[in-house]
Amino acid sequence: MSHFSQNLNWPRAFVAVALAVAVSTAGAGEALVRFANGETITKDDLSVYLDRRVDLRSTSRNVWGVQTTLREMALVRALALEGAAMGQPREEGKGVQRFDDVYAQAVYTKLAPACKPPADETAARQFFQDHPQAFRVPPMARLSRVILPASESLEGEPAAAWLMKQAQAVASGAKSFDDLAKQAESVYKLDAQGDLGWVTLFEEDASVLRVLATTKQGEMVGPIREGDFAYLFKVDEKREGRQLAWGDVAVSVPTRAVTYCRQEGSKKVREDLFKKYGVDLDGAAIRALFSKQSAAN
Repeated sequence: MSHFSQNLNWPRAFVAVALAVAVSTAGAGEALVRFANGETITKDDLSVYLDRRVDLRSTSRNVWGVQTTLREMALVRALALEGAAMGQPREEGKGVQRFDDVYAQAVYTKLAPACKPPADETAARQFFQDHPQAFRVPPMARLSRVILPASESLEGEPAAAWLMKQAQAVASGAKSFDDLAKQAESVYKLDAQGDLGWVTLFEEDASVLRVLATTKQGEMVGPIREGDFAYLFKVDEKREGRQLAWGDVAVSVPTRAVTYCRQEGSKKVREDLFKKYGVDLDGAAIRALFSKQSAAN
């Protein structure tokens, strides 16, 4: 993985839960990301980028992973635009690339805050008191999920209404969640149905995870309509989040302070540049890249 990717520290906690699917060959030139200046990032751009970025290939086989990769590509491009505006020189003898990770890293270094550890124990204690969020272990849950396109109809009912009835059946003991997941999989195979494994419940851009963070073990959440999909979740096991005490982290505060500074700085750089250059990911176009597996698969 490149130094640039490590610095950006993009969240990937929920990428691994999606099922690998086949990407369709249609719409190679369709815009997946748009900029306010009229630029776009297309499927062709994505394919070329992944040919070079081997580290991203395994997590770009599903909708979640492609969204993550496109955000990184959009930031690389936004950094290039910002670099040109700043007059940041490019490496001599190197041709101009639209998605130049090395040049983007050089611009990012200029924009990112300087992060230094606390000077002494007094400063370390002050950082600990001022930034409790940096010393909180987030909750984790072993989740089961059913996901269906909101436009789908099952047994003559819209997906969300059908899921509501199924949730009542599971709650009453008339049906198991595993059986429900298998039934849903016969209709929709684009994303994983059933057991998702252990998931950290703090993803900044995923409201579903924020809801699940407050749910107790054994409870169901949903149906939830988010975007073009309806979800039903069950929390099979849960480890609650907890705030670490000074004694637990005293030795590691300097390192954590630098890491936290870099993470927050990265978020701010991304947010500022995406706002400045009007970056917009087209969720519908990204999902359209993927085709449902046939029943034989």
